[in-house]
This record gives sequence, structure tokens and C-alpha cells, in this order.
Amino acid sequence: MAVTPKLEIRQSQSLLMTPQLRQAINLLQMSNIELGELVEKELESNPLLEREDDKIADAEISSRTIDDYDVPPATETEDFAPDIDYDNQFDDYASDREGYENAGDSYDWSDYSVSKNISPDDGFDFFEKKLKSDKSLYQIIDEQISLNFAASRDRLIAARLAEFLDESGYFRGDIPVIAAKLGITEKNVRTVLEKMKTFEPSGIFAQNLAECLAIQLKDIDRLDPIMEKLLNNLELLGAGNYKELKKTCGVSDEDLASAIADIRSLNPKPAADFAHDVTSYVIPDVFVRTNKQGDYLIELNHMSLPRILINREYYSEIKNLGKKNREARRFLKEQLGNASFLVKSLHQRATTILRVSEEIVRRQHDFFEKGAEYLKPMLLRDVAEAVEMHESTVSRVTNRKYMMTPRGIFELKYFFSAAATTYSGDESTSTAGLKYRIKKLIEEETPDNILSDDKIVELLAQKGIKIARRTVSKYREGMGLPSSAERKRRKRKKF
Repeated sequence: MAVTPKLEIRQSQSLLMTPQLRQAINLLQMSNIELGELVEKELESNPLLEREDDKIADAEISSRTIDDYDVPPATETEDFAPDIDYDNQFDDYASDREGYENAGDSYDWSDYSVSKNISPDDGFDFFEKKLKSDKSLYQIIDEQISLNFAASRDRLIAARLAEFLDESGYFRGDIPVIAAKLGITEKNVRTVLEKMKTFEPSGIFAQNLAECLAIQLKDIDRLDPIMEKLLNNLELLGAGNYKELKKTCGVSDEDLASAIADIRSLNPKPAADFAHDVTSYVIPDVFVRTNKQGDYLIELNHMSLPRILINREYYSEIKNLGKKNREARRFLKEQLGNASFLVKSLHQRATTILRVSEEIVRRQHDFFEKGAEYLKPMLLRDVAEAVEMHESTVSRVTNRKYMMTPRGIFELKYFFSAAATTYSGDESTSTAGLKYRIKKLIEEETPDNILSDDKIVELLAQKGIKIARRTVSKYREGMGLPSSAERKRRKRKKF
């Protein structure tokens, strides 16, 4: 059979990433700060957009009504208000869909000798501290939290404790109050806090000046009995009473001068190098509150959402003036289409965030009622199926979006945790919850009763959790907990 060229017409369907759909996807994954910046640019470039607040203000000082203007027919705008389908198959634009398994030369020592308590629950301030660095202090802390805490529960506690840092790097939180809010013991909070005191910069998360300096001296192997006495009498050092200080510490002039020089070389403000950066903000996108019946109410934070309108009065005026100018009519039509699409995109973004947040609260009800120990396993796929969205859409919604709850402020992705692998196939226990149980058993050990991995398996089985010994070993090592032999040696040495 001879091969000859010929022309054919075929009809087929395919998905295309249009510029408008790309913009809608970008809007969905933006943080509220980035979204605000984008809207500001659109307000500057598009003459048909205006703030809702400005519209209300103008209405109060003007007697004119919408009836005074020639409002364009609805048919002219329908072409520019297409449905936005976030549930697309363009995974190239969903890189985050993998799932979810943060000094001056002179100081006044007296300013840091007294600890202060701060509770963000009483008049919560959404604005974080001012920092000075290419990478903010809170980003550095967040990275160290991820590296030092394997369990999701511990990361939640650490993120909560990070909220109580003051601008100098001191921890100013009330541990009993934090423990009560999270529904855990004070011991759990203190354990996480002690680990965070090893973070960089050295001395951060200390609760007073003496502890801050002690941490730094310990890091350079300079914390000896003389230094400990000196740190216990910082008020004498601040007052320049060297005679009394020398008598109290029982040292010679030369030793005292050397110790004071070492003290002066330290940084009493660990976060001082981060004190002059552009302000970073953490503003919750969603509020979770309870009503009188104890039900959870979820609402969007309207203060963080840009509220814009299309100025149809201005559109009508300019349209009438430019009837004979084809270029002006084309420009107006294009700007009206862009404005209509942006308004609809913002509305659908808000609706999507609210739907996903409601599903998270519904599935993690025990967490909000009882605390971090009861965090249930939950995957992006589970929420996506429940709200009838694509998994990549849920991934974008939960990235850099925050929820203010009675237990504190959390990023949405913190509520996602895989189910623990068990012999029985039970998926009601999350990996984070199982790790917490293992860690709790090890923390409650005594020198005469050190638990082997096999013994931990038996104890968990008594509570209805069937888990392999190798899984216990993997989780234990992932949390940085030593073997039973090493723990036995350490505890006996300690006691």
C-alpha cells in the first residue's frame, strides 16, 4: 500500500493551563500577607477596582445612588466570570502535595534578671517580633524544631513555646497555663523546653539572665563552680560591687577579673542580632471558637482577607466617554474582565479554606477536646475526598495557612499525620500518638525497671495496640532515645 500525504480534521479534548487558572491556583497557595501585596498591586494598576472600605466611606459623604449611573448589562461581564476549577490535574504546580508525616556593647543586667509572663491568649497579638537577618529567627527556630523533634506532638508543643519568645530571645511563657491549654502535663512541656534551650543562637529560650549566660558558658565548657556563684550574684556585678562579689565567690582579684571578662564576652540578648529586620507576621486565616453548647464554630478572619469591589460607576462614566474610541473600549473590557475574575477568585479561595478547615476540626475533634496526645491520623487524601476536591488543592490550602484555636495557633498542615503501622491494621492510632506513648513509657522508667523494646510491645498490646518490635525500635531511634542498655547505664549513673 502506497504511503501518501493527506489532510485530516480531528476533534479531541485536552486540559490547558490558562493564565487565569494559573492565577487562581497561585492565589490559593499564597499566604495572607502575599495575597495582600498582590491585591495592592492590582488596585494600583486596575482603575475599576476599589476597596470595600473606601466604597462605604464614599457612600457616607455622597447622596448619589447606583440608579444615577448607567450600569452595564450583566451579559457584558459574564464572559469574564468563568467558573474556577481548582481541582485540576496539573501536578507540576503542586510541589507541596507530598503530604505532612521554625548585641550592643553595653547592657543593663537588671533588665533581664526578672522573668515576665506573657499570655497571647489574652488579647492575642498577631504580629511577630522584629528581626535582623536574611533568615528570620523564627525560621531558624522552625528548622531546628523539625530537626530535633520527630514526633508531631512534640513539634506542636515546640511551636507553641516559640510564640512566647520576647525580642531578646527569652522565654516568657507560663508553663502551667500552656500545659493546661494543650491538655498535657507540665513535665511534657518542660521536657520540650529543655531541648529547645540547646537551640542556636546559644542562650535562647532561657527564662532569666543567669540561665541564659549559664547556657552559653556551658557551650564553651566554662561553667565551673566559681562561675555558678558569680551568676547567682549578678546584682552585685551590675552594681559594680566587686569587693562584696570577691568575698561571696571566694576568689582572688585576678580570678574575679578573668571570670568577669568571660561574662562580658557573652551575649545577654541572644536575639539581638535579629532585632532590626522587616517585621514578619503570623496572622491566622481561620478562628475556631466554642459556643455555649460546647460546639466548635469555624469562621474566617475577615481582617486578613482583602475586600475589593468593582467600581461600576466609574466604568459607566468612562465607557460613555470612550464610545468612539475602540482602543479605550478594548482596555475597559480587559480591565473589567481581570477585575471580575480576581473578585471571584478571592471569594472561592476563602470558601475553599473554610471548607477544608471545617473538615479538619471535625476529624480532629478529640485533639481540640483533650490535647495533643489525641491527634488522629489524617492524610491529605482523606480531607480531599470528604470535601470533594483534588488532593493537590488541599495541599495548597493547608500550606502557610494558620488556625487560631482555644489551644493556640497552629499551621493547618500540623494536623496531618500518618496512621501507625500495626499488625491488626487498625488505623485509629496516628504515628504521632504512638510515638508519644512510647516516649511516655520510657520517661516513666526507673533505674530498676528499664523497658526493653519487647517489653514496650507487651505494654502497648495490653492497651489494644499491636505493634512489631522493629517498629518500636525505629520510632525510638527516630526520637533520639537510646537503647534499654544505654538508658539503664545512664539512669544508674544519675542516681
